[in-house]
Amino acid sequence: MITRRDFFKIAAASGALASVGQIVEAKSTIQSAVPDEGFCHEGARKIPVIAEVDLVVAGGSSRAIAAAAAAAKTGSRVYLVGYMPYLGEDICGSHLYEREAEEKLQTALARKLFPGKNFPTPLHIKKTLEDELIDNNVQFLYSSYVTNVLTDPSGKPAGVVIANRSGRQAIRCKAIIDATHNASVAGLLGAERKPFTAGTQEFCYTVVGNTKKEAPEIILAEGLSQPIKVGEKSYPVTRYTFRLPLKDDSYASLAEVEQIIRSRTWDIEQVDSSDLLWYIPKQTIDSEKAYNGNPVSLRKLPMQAFKSKNIANLWVLGPCAEIPRELATQVMRPVPALFIGEMMGEMVAGQIKDIPVPAQVTVRQLKVNASNYGQTGELLSPLRPSLQKGFVDSPSGALPILGSYDVIVMGGGTAGASAGISAAKQGANTLVLEYLHGLGGLSTLGMIGVYWDGFRGGYTAHIDKSVLAMAPKDHPRQPKGEGRFPADWKMEWHRKELLQAGGKLWFGVMGCGALTEGNQVKGVVVATPFGRGVILSKILIDSTGSADIAIAAGASFDYTGKKTIAVQGAGTGKWAPGDYYNNNDWLFVDDTDILDVSRAFVQAKTKLQGQYDLVKIPQTRERRRVIGDYIISVYDVINHRRYPDTISYHKSSFDTHGMIIDPLFILNPPEKRHMIYDADVPLRSLLPKGLEGILTTGLGASAHRDAMPVIRMQPCLQNQGYAVGYLSALCVKENKSPRKIDIKKVQRHLVEIGNLPQRVLTDKEFKGFSNSEMKKAIASVTDNYKGLEILLTDPERCIQLAGKQIAGATMPEERVILASILCILGQGKHASVLAEAIRQYKDWDEGWHYTGMGQFGMCLSRLDALITALGYSRETSVLPTVLEKAKKLEPEDYLSHFRAIAMATEAIGSREAVPQLATMLTTPGVRGHSILSYTEARSKAVPDLNDTSTRNLALKELHLARALYLCGDQDGIGEEVLRRYANGLQGHYARYAQEILNSK
Repeated sequence: MITRRDFFKIAAASGALASVGQIVEAKSTIQSAVPDEGFCHEGARKIPVIAEVDLVVAGGSSRAIAAAAAAAKTGSRVYLVGYMPYLGEDICGSHLYEREAEEKLQTALARKLFPGKNFPTPLHIKKTLEDELIDNNVQFLYSSYVTNVLTDPSGKPAGVVIANRSGRQAIRCKAIIDATHNASVAGLLGAERKPFTAGTQEFCYTVVGNTKKEAPEIILAEGLSQPIKVGEKSYPVTRYTFRLPLKDDSYASLAEVEQIIRSRTWDIEQVDSSDLLWYIPKQTIDSEKAYNGNPVSLRKLPMQAFKSKNIANLWVLGPCAEIPRELATQVMRPVPALFIGEMMGEMVAGQIKDIPVPAQVTVRQLKVNASNYGQTGELLSPLRPSLQKGFVDSPSGALPILGSYDVIVMGGGTAGASAGISAAKQGANTLVLEYLHGLGGLSTLGMIGVYWDGFRGGYTAHIDKSVLAMAPKDHPRQPKGEGRFPADWKMEWHRKELLQAGGKLWFGVMGCGALTEGNQVKGVVVATPFGRGVILSKILIDSTGSADIAIAAGASFDYTGKKTIAVQGAGTGKWAPGDYYNNNDWLFVDDTDILDVSRAFVQAKTKLQGQYDLVKIPQTRERRRVIGDYIISVYDVINHRRYPDTISYHKSSFDTHGMIIDPLFILNPPEKRHMIYDADVPLRSLLPKGLEGILTTGLGASAHRDAMPVIRMQPCLQNQGYAVGYLSALCVKENKSPRKIDIKKVQRHLVEIGNLPQRVLTDKEFKGFSNSEMKKAIASVTDNYKGLEILLTDPERCIQLAGKQIAGATMPEERVILASILCILGQGKHASVLAEAIRQYKDWDEGWHYTGMGQFGMCLSRLDALITALGYSRETSVLPTVLEKAKKLEPEDYLSHFRAIAMATEAIGSREAVPQLATMLTTPGVRGHSILSYTEARSKAVPDLNDTSTRNLALKELHLARALYLCGDQDGIGEEVLRRYANGLQGHYARYAQEILNSK
């Protein structure tokens, strides 16, 4: 029998095992007893293959890029899997920017990276390495971990399985270069290595801006020769060497060490620090031939020491190679490691040139005793239609149990950090998991360190006061103005507050699945740099911002797709030490689409050339939203709906950053900037429908997308996170589910600390508007749609009332307003009234181009709205009126006019619209705005960080292609455009196009 400890010896330092099923695997018998073995059973499933190449390189260090590029230059097809949201994790992640003295064996890439005596900027390193891959046709993805390996029937390596926020995918190959720091991929293949021995380990960690610290664990504090210079500011750099005990070879032990080191070195002057600990593991692989010397030249270093003894076609390009630890310390520095990487890449490419990619492959599993806690669920979909290369079988297997906690918070962002602190303060055994190496999400690492709108009382007021109190009032970095916070101060405050409350914190962890028993969520499946595993929970707080774990558990969700392409604009901004606010809006990006995120970072590096660095997280304002027990609508917000189970209180304007789609807003757009709405969010909107033991927070909550701008502000989400953490801890104490908890007990505490207004304790369930209220609304609606927000809460009654009202209406404008309401609700009886009003417009009125920053109010002109409503009537008789206006459009005209024509013709759905739509789509300049490769992404980047031109062009093309295709198409023109977008890198566009293609 293999024990859990034996497993880690075989699988190499907590390398994970099995793979998981399509959205949720087939059910099996559940054992109620907690097992003795530390493994969770997983059932068989199929994993989509996204590429077939000659060589996979795992890891995004500079040596990994050198190996990948060298192999590609020989003609090999290469795929690199980057673990971080940037390349050069050894240089940028561990702050190894100093130029090394050895000149003779410096490669061309090394000279590009370190062109002079001064430290290069992080952005220079990241872009140089990225360009090296793109220019040599190396495929790559960011923010992805290798979690499993593929083998052929003889057990030889045949590929990898990777995990990211898109789910898991497989890449088939002939050989693997494992450039990870701890040889985790070699561990997944069963590579033999020296046994782990408990003891101390030395770690290097670099900080910028503060003075040297002393602590018993610090054995060296070295001030580097150069400060970090940004503009006129100069910051000292200190590299520490710590000697600390490692309890075992688990990722939890490494995470604990990381937090100790961060606590020992931080002070208020710090402006930056390493993401990753730099260390030379004591364990090495068993190689074909160990090397025990100290070569005069790197050329003399034998590659056999980097080759696993018992596994063919696997090389370890990292500090776990079987060379002396002192030598590894020298040669794993960036410059010598680049040289070794190039040698290895070229050599491996030559050795595998004439062997075929294995025809039969499967996911490698170890057979261990595992207990069935339940089902593991995840997303297993191809990234794009053109990347669908079949599927590989993943037999049933097991995942190691990495821990068990009362409350797990997946995602330490704006809401998640507060949730973790709150749960821990209430005494719950709490673990916060975060992929990035800091807490606070967009409010800190995302450089949105300024409140826009939002309710700032309650727990948020406590955060704000505490963060600013970290430094004297006269400190030069104390922000000028209310609602502003130095990002690094706030990030550190969250971290220390969590740890002081007794919570645990693991950085570098990605949630990639859920463990469920029936409808009960029992834990989260995670990917770490050490592999994949399960962490058990009593309550799971999904603070991924996109409901990732809830959806993996089987929850339904709402997002862009065939229904709409409307999504709030996003950015990827600049960053430099001391920055806290660099907001922008220049793209659409889907956080959960790894191709799209990778594309965004490629384009951002071109936009930001010359800057010090860029953010490590896309600055998104809208994400995937779970379908909860209740879905908040725009009518709830505008009508100030109250609930008996209010959990958080929100205040904001409709800061839409783009298009809006609700019928109310088509006819009557929200007020301009000055109008602030207050909105309640009920607990029901944080509970994924049909699931127990899990809550979602933040942008992943259950709400209509047009309602989200009012309930997404940072101050409100910090309060929401606190409330959810408090509620979760109470659930654990009382052994109740969130649906069964005494919500009044929770509310009383939240009222006491100022999170909620007193009235929530007596608020009742809304039963709908009375007949008298509806009649009053219909009487006033002809006054510029006053009261429409009441009427549309009940479309059936609205139709009845509007039908009666229009029959007695005599004023033309009143009839137009009533007809527009009836038409937009699908009633065509009075479409002729609307058509006549449209014909009165001799020319188009002033429309709307896509606008991101500062977008409030209309996104369709008055004429656009009437045309859209007319189309929704679905009356074919009015199509000539729509086409008459379409013929007057030129490609450079307003986007809103094109959108109105497209929505109207598609809704009517007549082939008679096809010739005009085809003419508009084939006009020179209208087509060709999709992005199919990183090369195109790089070349199409526009320098302006609030550019709207590229989105206007693509949105015109997509709207016309959709309408043309759904109306019947002409010569496949519409289909061709949609297929290009469906296979393109832009995630929202790709899903939109593919769902349209699948709808016929």
